[in-house]
Amino acid sequence: MEEGRILSYLPLSHVAGMMVDIIVPVVVTATYPAWYTVHFARQYDLSKGTIGDRLRAVRPTMFLGVPRVWEKIAEKMKAMGASTKGLKKAIATFAKGKGLDHAKHCQLGEDGAYPGGYGVAEKLVLSKIKAALGLDQCKFGFTGAAPITVDTLEYFGQLGIQINEVYGMSECTGATTWSLDRAHVWGSCGFASAGTEVKVFKVDEQNLTKKTECPRASNFFQPSEAEQGEICFRGRHIMMGYMANPKMGKSHVQEIEKKNRDAIDEEGWLHSGDKGCCGENGMFRITGRYKELIMGAGGENIAPVPIEDNIKKLAPFISNVMMVGDKRKYNTALVSLKCEGATGEAPGTNKLAGEAKLLDPSCTTIEEAQESKVFNEAITNAIKATNENGMCCPSAAAKIQKFKILPVDFSVQGEELTATLKLKRSTVDKKYKDLIDSMY
Repeated sequence: MEEGRILSYLPLSHVAGMMVDIIVPVVVTATYPAWYTVHFARQYDLSKGTIGDRLRAVRPTMFLGVPRVWEKIAEKMKAMGASTKGLKKAIATFAKGKGLDHAKHCQLGEDGAYPGGYGVAEKLVLSKIKAALGLDQCKFGFTGAAPITVDTLEYFGQLGIQINEVYGMSECTGATTWSLDRAHVWGSCGFASAGTEVKVFKVDEQNLTKKTECPRASNFFQPSEAEQGEICFRGRHIMMGYMANPKMGKSHVQEIEKKNRDAIDEEGWLHSGDKGCCGENGMFRITGRYKELIMGAGGENIAPVPIEDNIKKLAPFISNVMMVGDKRKYNTALVSLKCEGATGEAPGTNKLAGEAKLLDPSCTTIEEAQESKVFNEAITNAIKATNENGMCCPSAAAKIQKFKILPVDFSVQGEELTATLKLKRSTVDKKYKDLIDSMY
């Protein structure tokens, strides 16, 4: 008999919280010689940034972290690492290097080899870091609900923590594709679950049922346009449909019926709205979301997420970036900086924190950073380097021309983020319309 432990912190009305915190314990307890104990985080843990305290108290054996939660943990660890000096720094760097080597060897198609010195690295450093995080007993760590950067996956990989990506929708009962410790590729959301069908289609704009399956991508991370299409699901896990309330009138019922026709075609395929590809190994990868795609002035479709992620990678003092440019003559960006108290749930204060606090010692607030030559040059350089990177910025039409630093970070409380910390682009567009217009 064996106990599993889960830390519940997502809303139970969300499909991820419902499946992980309610369904999994029931199924595991009924099916295996084991049981799960669910520990509930305090309601303020996300807003106060105290989720780490709960992890250390619970030491979960399974942990679902939405990307922003994993990123926030990584940010705190990197800040602590930056203050380490001398011999301790050298030992930590050595250990993490060994951890990263092993993590890379665990990718699909590799041999899982342990590099020389890994045992020492694990005993002296990596095991202690995992214990400090409360993840030393975590057997399955995974992420979903939004895109996660490969940099974040690599960071935890070097600590000996494998984060597996899963992908799905509420309309298909949660995750439909899975990555596992023994079968994963960073940047992929995994294979189709048993008993489900997942395919990539070119879909006719006027008729969902009229579609053609895309060929598998020969280069998984640089697929051609012909190899990309809408990811669709089919199986017993697909919803019967959105529910209408007849008491709300005929027009409401007709609206819901239309939503159902727009979601599930006549052959039973649920259309995700996500653009992606399938590799020759059968793994799936999200390359964009059709509703998020920016339509350039010349008619080009531009995926903003890879561009935004690369800017943040090059400028670690940035908390969030949102690219703007749909039906406009060029692209711009809204940038928020890392600040005290910003947790994703809460927007924080105007006081700079982390890398943002260190970039320009003369600046202590966002307002000062907005006027700082150092900050503006650093952001400009990150954008220029991203514009020249063909992996994330494939054409001149995708380049960003201007940016503005926002007065506050995105948050759930500010309504720019969902409960699972996904960016609500349309809300940001409306909220900062005047600021956006000023860049045109």
